[in-house]
Amino acid sequence: MRADDADAVAALHAASWQSAYRGIFSDRYLDHEAVQERQQTWRERWQGGKASADWGLVAEDADGRLVGFAYVMPGHDPDWGDYIDNLHVAPDLKGGGLGRQLMQNVARRLAGGPVRPLHLWVLDANEPAKRFYARLGAEFTDQRMDDSLAGEQHLVWRCVWRNPSTLLADHA
Repeated sequence: MRADDADAVAALHAASWQSAYRGIFSDRYLDHEAVQERQQTWRERWQGGKASADWGLVAEDADGRLVGFAYVMPGHDPDWGDYIDNLHVAPDLKGGGLGRQLMQNVARRLAGGPVRPLHLWVLDANEPAKRFYARLGAEFTDQRMDDSLAGEQHLVWRCVWRNPSTLLADHA
């Protein structure tokens, strides 16, 4: 993932939210604010170059269209390890294995460094995502209310892979 991917990543991020979070986030937010907010977020992450250890992976189709991405913050938490801040797949491609491939590519890239847990947060109301992470072997641990999503409070669960290499197993 590079700075010039920011707008394409933001557009996919917003489209993913508009598809997956309809009825969870407000229609006002999804229809009128999500695209601009995601653009601002992703542009700020890449503004003035990238100084942090964070990194991302993108997936493109044969025509060069961005169809998926993962954004990782290595060593983000002393107890929970590496953090997947975002994992999104184009709504028209969900269920085709791209999310699994992105997760496996994250695990492969992390395999070159210290073995730490890998975690992410998933909305409690996002049943398809919870089922996806469960199929990949996630352990659902603590839950909390998160108010950083769309300006509203939402219940979220931490999904953990204590050893990310388990994502590379055949069942994943």
